[in-house]
Amino acid sequence: MGFWERRGSLILLECEGEASVPQLQEEKSFGVLHDCEIAAEFPLEGRATSLCWETLSQRIVVAVNGPKSDRLCFCDAGDESLEDVSLPSGARALDLSFFSDPERHKSWVAVACSDGAVRLVDTSPQRAASVVRTSYAHGVEATAVAISREGKFLASGSSSGHVVLQPFHGSGPTPLPGMLEADEAGIEALCYSSLRQELLAASDQQGNLQVWDAEALRHSCRFPMAHRGAVRGLTFSTQNSDLLITGGDDAELIFWDVKNAKQIQQVSVESGISSLSYHSGGYLLASGTTDGAVLIFDLRTLVAKKSPAEPLQRFTAHSDDGGALRAISFMDEVKLKAKFHPGSAKLGCTCQRFERLG
Repeated sequence: MGFWERRGSLILLECEGEASVPQLQEEKSFGVLHDCEIAAEFPLEGRATSLCWETLSQRIVVAVNGPKSDRLCFCDAGDESLEDVSLPSGARALDLSFFSDPERHKSWVAVACSDGAVRLVDTSPQRAASVVRTSYAHGVEATAVAISREGKFLASGSSSGHVVLQPFHGSGPTPLPGMLEADEAGIEALCYSSLRQELLAASDQQGNLQVWDAEALRHSCRFPMAHRGAVRGLTFSTQNSDLLITGGDDAELIFWDVKNAKQIQQVSVESGISSLSYHSGGYLLASGTTDGAVLIFDLRTLVAKKSPAEPLQRFTAHSDDGGALRAISFMDEVKLKAKFHPGSAKLGCTCQRFERLG
Protein backbone atom coordinates (compact mmCIF):
# COMPACT_ATOMS: atom_id res chain seq x y z
CA MET A 1 0.00 0.00 0.00
CA GLY A 2 1.38 3.44 0.71
CA PHE A 3 2.58 6.00 3.19
CA TRP A 4 2.62 9.72 3.69
CA GLU A 5 2.67 12.43 6.26
CA ARG A 6 -0.18 14.94 6.25
CA ARG A 7 -2.04 17.11 8.72
CA GLY A 8 -5.63 18.17 8.34
CA SER A 9 -6.22 16.16 5.18
CA LEU A 10 -7.79 12.94 4.02
CA ILE A 11 -5.83 10.96 1.44
CA LEU A 12 -7.17 8.07 -0.58
CA LEU A 13 -4.52 5.72 -1.94
CA GLU A 14 -5.01 2.99 -4.48
CA CYS A 15 -2.68 0.06 -5.05
CA GLU A 16 -2.41 -2.45 -7.82
CA GLY A 17 -2.09 -6.16 -7.17
CA GLU A 18 -3.60 -8.72 -4.87
CA ALA A 19 -5.13 -7.98 -1.48
CA SER A 20 -2.14 -9.35 0.36
CA VAL A 21 0.75 -7.92 2.28
CA PRO A 22 3.35 -6.30 0.00
CA GLN A 23 6.95 -5.86 0.99
CA LEU A 24 7.77 -2.64 2.78
CA GLN A 25 11.01 -0.77 2.22
CA GLU A 26 11.93 1.63 5.02
CA GLU A 27 14.24 4.61 4.74
CA LYS A 28 15.48 6.97 7.39
CA SER A 29 12.38 9.13 7.56
CA PHE A 30 9.81 7.44 5.36
CA GLY A 31 8.69 4.15 3.90
CA VAL A 32 7.50 3.00 0.51
CA LEU A 33 4.94 0.33 -0.22
CA HIS A 34 5.04 -0.99 -3.77
CA ASP A 35 2.45 -0.37 -6.52
CA CYS A 36 0.64 2.41 -4.70
CA GLU A 37 -0.46 5.84 -5.81
CA ILE A 38 -2.48 8.68 -4.34
CA ALA A 39 -5.95 8.56 -5.84
CA ALA A 40 -7.32 11.66 -4.10
CA GLU A 41 -6.47 14.15 -1.40
CA PHE A 42 -8.93 16.19 0.66
CA PRO A 43 -7.76 19.08 2.85
CA LEU A 44 -9.74 19.27 6.09
CA GLU A 45 -9.95 22.35 8.26
CA GLY A 46 -9.98 21.06 11.80
CA ARG A 47 -9.33 17.94 13.79
CA ALA A 48 -10.72 14.68 12.42
CA THR A 49 -12.01 12.31 15.09
CA SER A 50 -13.68 9.48 13.20
CA LEU A 51 -14.51 8.19 9.73
CA CYS A 52 -16.44 5.52 7.88
CA TRP A 53 -17.12 4.49 4.27
CA GLU A 54 -20.53 5.26 2.77
CA THR A 55 -20.46 2.23 0.50
CA LEU A 56 -23.48 2.89 -1.72
CA SER A 57 -21.94 5.97 -3.29
CA GLN A 58 -18.33 5.25 -2.28
CA ARG A 59 -17.98 8.41 -0.22
CA ILE A 60 -15.81 8.73 2.84
CA VAL A 61 -17.53 10.29 5.85
CA VAL A 62 -15.22 12.13 8.24
CA ALA A 63 -16.12 13.73 11.57
CA VAL A 64 -14.26 17.02 11.80
CA ASN A 65 -14.08 19.27 14.85
CA GLY A 66 -12.98 22.63 13.52
CA PRO A 67 -12.20 26.04 14.95
CA LYS A 68 -15.37 27.48 13.40
CA SER A 69 -17.80 24.55 13.36
CA ASP A 70 -18.19 20.85 14.06
CA ARG A 71 -19.33 18.90 11.02
CA LEU A 72 -19.43 15.74 8.99
CA CYS A 73 -17.44 15.96 5.78
CA PHE A 74 -18.49 13.74 2.86
CA CYS A 75 -15.60 13.17 0.48
CA ASP A 76 -16.30 11.81 -2.99
CA ALA A 77 -13.22 10.05 -4.30
CA GLY A 78 -14.54 10.03 -7.85
CA ASP A 79 -14.73 13.78 -8.49
CA GLU A 80 -12.80 14.85 -5.36
CA SER A 81 -15.75 16.92 -4.16
CA LEU A 82 -16.65 17.75 -0.56
CA GLU A 83 -20.04 18.08 1.10
CA ASP A 84 -20.49 19.23 4.69
CA VAL A 85 -23.24 18.65 7.22
CA SER A 86 -22.93 21.00 10.19
CA LEU A 87 -23.54 19.79 13.73
CA PRO A 88 -24.97 22.00 16.48
CA SER A 89 -22.54 24.03 18.54
CA GLY A 90 -21.04 21.88 21.29
CA ALA A 91 -21.99 18.63 19.56
CA ARG A 92 -18.58 17.28 18.62
CA ALA A 93 -18.76 13.95 16.80
CA LEU A 94 -16.81 11.30 18.71
CA ASP A 95 -17.70 8.16 16.76
CA LEU A 96 -19.46 7.07 13.55
CA SER A 97 -21.21 3.92 12.35
CA PHE A 98 -22.59 3.24 8.86
CA PHE A 99 -25.48 1.13 7.60
CA SER A 100 -26.96 0.71 4.12
CA ASP A 101 -30.04 -0.91 2.62
CA PRO A 102 -29.01 -1.61 -1.00
CA GLU A 103 -32.46 -2.83 -2.03
CA ARG A 104 -34.01 0.50 -1.06
CA HIS A 105 -30.90 2.41 -2.12
CA LYS A 106 -30.79 4.03 1.32
CA SER A 107 -27.95 4.62 3.73
CA TRP A 108 -27.39 6.22 7.12
CA VAL A 109 -24.55 7.25 9.42
CA ALA A 110 -25.06 7.25 13.19
CA VAL A 111 -23.05 9.85 15.09
CA ALA A 112 -22.16 9.73 18.80
CA CYS A 113 -21.87 13.34 20.00
CA SER A 114 -20.33 15.11 22.96
CA ASP A 115 -23.67 16.69 23.93
CA GLY A 116 -25.02 13.23 24.79
CA ALA A 117 -27.03 12.83 21.59
CA VAL A 118 -26.91 10.14 18.95
CA ARG A 119 -27.76 11.70 15.60
CA LEU A 120 -28.86 9.71 12.59
CA VAL A 121 -27.84 11.22 9.25
CA ASP A 122 -29.53 10.15 6.00
CA THR A 123 -26.65 9.74 3.55
CA SER A 124 -28.61 8.11 0.73
CA PRO A 125 -27.26 8.72 -2.79
CA GLN A 126 -28.74 11.40 -5.04
CA ARG A 127 -29.74 13.63 -2.14
CA ALA A 128 -28.13 16.06 0.25
CA ALA A 129 -27.11 14.43 3.54
CA SER A 130 -29.10 15.65 6.54
CA VAL A 131 -29.81 14.82 10.17
CA VAL A 132 -33.14 13.00 10.33
CA ARG A 133 -33.27 11.94 13.98
CA THR A 134 -31.71 13.05 17.25
CA SER A 135 -31.92 10.86 20.36
CA TYR A 136 -30.71 12.07 23.74
CA ALA A 137 -29.99 8.67 25.19
CA HIS A 138 -27.21 9.83 27.52
CA GLY A 139 -26.93 12.62 30.04
CA VAL A 140 -23.20 12.75 29.39
CA GLU A 141 -20.99 12.43 26.30
CA ALA A 142 -21.96 9.69 23.86
CA THR A 143 -18.55 8.17 23.16
CA ALA A 144 -19.27 5.19 20.91
CA VAL A 145 -21.95 4.02 18.49
CA ALA A 146 -22.60 0.87 16.45
CA ILE A 147 -25.35 -0.24 14.08
CA SER A 148 -25.97 -3.99 13.85
CA ARG A 149 -25.07 -5.64 10.56
CA GLU A 150 -28.70 -6.16 9.53
CA GLY A 151 -29.74 -2.69 10.68
CA LYS A 152 -32.01 -3.96 13.42
CA PHE A 153 -30.39 -2.24 16.41
CA LEU A 154 -28.46 0.92 17.19
CA ALA A 155 -26.25 0.78 20.28
CA SER A 156 -24.48 3.67 21.94
CA GLY A 157 -22.12 3.99 24.88
CA SER A 158 -21.29 6.92 27.13
CA SER A 159 -18.50 8.41 29.20
CA SER A 160 -20.32 7.15 32.31
CA GLY A 161 -19.88 3.54 31.22
CA HIS A 162 -23.50 2.86 30.24
CA VAL A 163 -24.65 1.23 26.99
CA VAL A 164 -28.16 1.63 25.64
CA LEU A 165 -29.91 -0.11 22.77
CA GLN A 166 -32.71 1.14 20.55
CA PRO A 167 -34.44 -0.18 17.45
CA PHE A 168 -32.90 1.39 14.38
CA HIS A 169 -36.27 2.53 13.05
CA GLY A 170 -38.21 2.51 16.28
CA SER A 171 -38.82 3.71 19.80
CA GLY A 172 -36.66 4.98 22.65
CA PRO A 173 -33.51 3.47 24.19
CA THR A 174 -33.33 0.49 26.54
CA PRO A 175 -30.35 0.29 28.92
CA LEU A 176 -28.28 -2.86 28.82
CA PRO A 177 -27.02 -4.41 32.05
CA GLY A 178 -23.55 -3.12 32.91
CA MET A 179 -20.64 -3.72 35.22
CA LEU A 180 -20.91 -3.29 38.95
CA GLU A 181 -21.06 0.41 39.76
CA ALA A 182 -17.55 0.39 41.25
CA ASP A 183 -16.18 -1.05 38.00
CA GLU A 184 -17.95 1.28 35.56
CA ALA A 185 -15.77 3.34 33.23
CA GLY A 186 -16.23 5.32 30.03
CA ILE A 187 -17.02 3.20 26.97
CA GLU A 188 -14.18 3.27 24.44
CA ALA A 189 -15.52 1.01 21.69
CA LEU A 190 -18.61 -0.86 20.56
CA CYS A 191 -18.67 -3.66 18.00
CA TYR A 192 -21.38 -5.90 16.55
CA SER A 193 -20.59 -9.38 15.25
CA SER A 194 -20.85 -9.74 11.48
CA LEU A 195 -21.84 -13.41 11.85
CA ARG A 196 -24.29 -13.28 14.76
CA GLN A 197 -26.24 -10.05 14.65
CA GLU A 198 -27.43 -10.41 18.27
CA LEU A 199 -23.90 -10.23 19.67
CA LEU A 200 -22.66 -6.81 20.80
CA ALA A 201 -19.33 -6.17 22.55
CA ALA A 202 -18.09 -3.14 24.47
CA SER A 203 -14.75 -2.20 26.01
CA ASP A 204 -13.96 0.63 28.39
CA GLN A 205 -11.28 2.85 29.90
CA GLN A 206 -10.51 0.49 32.80
CA GLY A 207 -9.99 -2.58 30.63
CA ASN A 208 -13.38 -4.22 31.21
CA LEU A 209 -14.97 -6.25 28.41
CA GLN A 210 -18.68 -6.99 28.07
CA VAL A 211 -20.62 -9.05 25.52
CA TRP A 212 -24.41 -9.01 25.27
CA ASP A 213 -27.14 -10.90 23.52
CA ALA A 214 -28.79 -7.73 22.21
CA GLU A 215 -32.05 -9.48 21.40
CA ALA A 216 -32.42 -10.97 24.88
CA LEU A 217 -31.07 -7.77 26.56
CA ARG A 218 -28.71 -9.74 28.78
CA HIS A 219 -25.01 -10.41 29.18
CA SER A 220 -23.61 -13.27 27.18
CA CYS A 221 -20.35 -12.94 29.11
CA ARG A 222 -18.19 -10.29 30.76
CA PHE A 223 -14.57 -10.07 31.73
CA PRO A 224 -13.72 -7.50 34.45
CA MET A 225 -10.23 -6.03 34.06
CA ALA A 226 -9.60 -8.04 30.92
CA HIS A 227 -6.71 -5.65 30.20
CA ARG A 228 -4.49 -3.46 32.34
CA GLY A 229 -5.71 -0.12 31.06
CA ALA A 230 -8.02 1.22 28.36
CA VAL A 231 -9.23 -1.10 25.59
CA ARG A 232 -9.87 0.60 22.24
CA GLY A 233 -9.14 -2.33 19.94
CA LEU A 234 -12.26 -4.49 19.58
CA THR A 235 -13.20 -6.79 16.70
CA PHE A 236 -15.19 -9.95 16.12
CA SER A 237 -13.82 -12.59 13.79
CA THR A 238 -15.29 -12.64 10.31
CA GLN A 239 -14.86 -16.43 10.16
CA ASN A 240 -15.52 -17.78 13.66
CA SER A 241 -18.78 -16.63 15.26
CA ASP A 242 -17.46 -17.31 18.78
CA LEU A 243 -14.15 -15.43 18.47
CA LEU A 244 -13.62 -11.90 19.78
CA ILE A 245 -10.24 -10.14 19.76
CA THR A 246 -9.27 -7.20 21.96
CA GLY A 247 -6.22 -4.98 22.17
CA GLY A 248 -5.35 -2.45 24.85
CA ASP A 249 -2.97 0.16 26.16
CA ASP A 250 -1.17 -2.70 27.93
CA ALA A 251 0.22 -3.88 24.54
CA GLU A 252 -1.65 -7.19 24.75
CA LEU A 253 -3.74 -8.93 22.12
CA ILE A 254 -6.27 -11.25 23.78
CA PHE A 255 -8.45 -13.83 22.04
CA TRP A 256 -11.80 -14.70 23.65
CA ASP A 257 -14.28 -17.55 23.23
CA VAL A 258 -17.56 -15.72 23.85
CA LYS A 259 -19.64 -18.90 23.63
CA ASN A 260 -17.83 -20.54 26.53
CA ALA A 261 -16.88 -17.27 28.26
CA LYS A 262 -13.15 -17.94 28.43
CA GLN A 263 -9.84 -16.54 27.29
CA ILE A 264 -8.16 -18.54 24.54
CA GLN A 265 -4.82 -16.86 24.01
CA GLN A 266 -2.83 -13.78 25.01
CA VAL A 267 -0.07 -12.31 22.86
CA SER A 268 2.23 -9.41 23.71
CA VAL A 269 3.00 -6.85 21.01
CA GLU A 270 5.58 -4.09 20.81
CA SER A 271 3.41 -1.14 21.93
CA GLY A 272 -0.04 -0.19 23.18
CA ILE A 273 -2.94 -0.99 20.87
CA SER A 274 -5.41 1.72 19.95
CA SER A 275 -7.38 -0.05 17.20
CA LEU A 276 -7.95 -3.43 15.57
CA SER A 277 -9.44 -4.85 12.40
CA TYR A 278 -9.97 -8.42 11.28
CA HIS A 279 -9.68 -9.06 7.54
CA SER A 280 -12.66 -10.84 5.99
CA GLY A 281 -10.29 -13.39 4.45
CA GLY A 282 -9.79 -14.79 7.92
CA TYR A 283 -6.00 -14.62 8.37
CA LEU A 284 -4.88 -11.01 8.71
CA LEU A 285 -5.28 -8.82 11.77
CA ALA A 286 -4.37 -5.14 11.51
CA SER A 287 -3.49 -3.17 14.62
CA GLY A 288 -3.04 0.55 15.09
CA THR A 289 -0.78 1.46 17.99
CA THR A 290 -0.63 4.23 20.53
CA ASP A 291 2.57 5.56 18.93
CA GLY A 292 1.09 5.75 15.44
CA ALA A 293 2.31 2.48 13.91
CA VAL A 294 0.47 -0.10 11.84
CA LEU A 295 1.19 -3.73 12.73
CA ILE A 296 -0.22 -6.50 10.54
CA PHE A 297 -0.25 -10.04 11.89
CA ASP A 298 -0.91 -13.38 10.24
CA LEU A 299 -3.08 -15.25 12.74
CA ARG A 300 -1.78 -18.58 11.45
CA THR A 301 1.67 -17.77 12.82
CA LEU A 302 0.73 -15.67 15.86
CA VAL A 303 1.62 -17.52 19.05
CA ALA A 304 1.81 -16.53 22.70
CA LYS A 305 5.31 -15.91 24.00
CA LYS A 306 7.08 -13.58 26.38
CA SER A 307 8.84 -11.45 23.81
CA PRO A 308 6.69 -9.14 21.61
CA ALA A 309 5.14 -10.95 18.67
CA GLU A 310 6.75 -10.19 15.33
CA PRO A 311 4.25 -8.71 12.87
CA LEU A 312 4.03 -9.89 9.30
CA GLN A 313 4.33 -6.24 8.34
CA ARG A 314 5.13 -3.08 10.25
CA PHE A 315 5.05 0.57 9.39
CA THR A 316 6.05 3.15 11.98
CA ALA A 317 4.94 6.75 11.88
CA HIS A 318 7.54 9.51 12.08
CA SER A 319 5.29 12.20 13.47
CA ASP A 320 6.74 15.06 15.46
CA ASP A 321 3.76 15.15 17.80
CA GLY A 322 3.13 11.42 17.93
CA GLY A 323 -0.48 10.37 18.35
CA ALA A 324 -2.33 7.09 18.40
CA LEU A 325 -3.79 5.54 15.28
CA ARG A 326 -7.28 5.53 16.72
CA ALA A 327 -8.94 3.10 14.32
CA ILE A 328 -8.05 0.91 11.40
CA SER A 329 -10.30 -1.48 9.55
CA PHE A 330 -10.33 -3.63 6.46
CA MET A 331 -13.32 -3.14 4.20
CA ASP A 332 -14.58 -5.30 1.35
CA GLU A 333 -11.32 -7.26 1.47
CA VAL A 334 -9.50 -4.64 -0.60
CA LYS A 335 -9.95 -1.45 1.41
CA LEU A 336 -8.48 -0.22 4.60
CA LYS A 337 -9.73 2.81 6.45
CA ALA A 338 -7.92 4.49 9.26
CA LYS A 339 -8.66 7.34 11.58
CA PHE A 340 -6.04 9.08 13.61
CA HIS A 341 -5.94 11.15 16.76
CA PRO A 342 -4.66 13.70 17.21
CA GLY A 343 -2.41 14.36 14.27
CA SER A 344 -0.27 13.13 11.44
CA ALA A 345 1.16 9.68 10.84
CA LYS A 346 2.78 7.56 8.15
CA LEU A 347 0.98 4.35 7.27
CA GLY A 348 1.27 1.21 5.24
CA CYS A 349 -1.47 -1.33 4.57
CA THR A 350 -2.04 -4.65 2.98
CA CYS A 351 -4.78 -4.06 0.49
CA GLN A 352 -5.63 -2.56 -2.86
CA ARG A 353 -7.52 0.42 -1.55
CA PHE A 354 -6.55 2.49 1.44
CA GLU A 355 -7.52 5.77 3.03
CA ARG A 356 -5.57 7.74 5.56
CA LEU A 357 -6.62 10.68 7.68
CA GLY A 358 -4.12 12.99 9.35
